[in-house]
Amino acid sequence: MTIEEEVLRATRLLETVMQAAGLTRKELDQRLGAGPGYVSQVLTGRMELKFRHVVAILRAADFEPGVFFQTLYPQDRPASGQAILEEFLERFRQLGFAGSPAPPPPAVDPRELERLVESAVRAALGARLPEEEEE
Repeated sequence: MTIEEEVLRATRLLETVMQAAGLTRKELDQRLGAGPGYVSQVLTGRMELKFRHVVAILRAADFEPGVFFQTLYPQDRPASGQAILEEFLERFRQLGFAGSPAPPPPAVDPRELERLVESAVRAALGARLPEEEEE
């Protein structure tokens, strides 16, 4: 993966954290005491993404930087996309982002559900899934 791809991946995860915290770019600008458009410049690449930007945005979103970086670069990466998503959601819950109660389980084949979740996670991180063969 190139440096540009790594930066894009980190930026997309930052945006996911912001969305999960229910914050807009404008609200983050205000929390950071920055001028209008600061967060947009950082997230769109008009301003070079630096470690200080990442940590400042995470703190303004009340999100633990360690969890962010462990999610971005897990040491013992789970085997499936569903396991990655479950781990990420569990870390969110531990930080107090409980969200609404989980809906009843869908009536979907577990393999199909895993494929859908993996596809969504990869799309969120900027990766593309190869087309899988139909069974």
